[in-house]
Amino acid sequence: GARLDEARRQVTVGAKEVKLTRKEFDLLADLMRRPGLVLTREQLLQRVWDYDHPGATRTVDVHIRQLRKKLGAVAGAYIETV
Repeated sequence: GARLDEARRQVTVGAKEVKLTRKEFDLLADLMRRPGLVLTREQLLQRVWDYDHPGATRTVDVHIRQLRKKLGAVAGAYIETV
């Protein structure tokens, strides 16, 4: 699985560090703190980006896609789209 070190802002998968942008890290940390909880795009925009205007932004989708790519096979344990 993935291990998240919030103090160092590092994510490791196995023994390998995964390089994430600041927002990718913040998004993954938010998701990992709430396993099993379904969050809407609007909730994630508010929580991670402090963006309080509902609308057709694809920011969350783009960041989720990048996280899946960077985390590889373990992504499914932390990210599920419903």
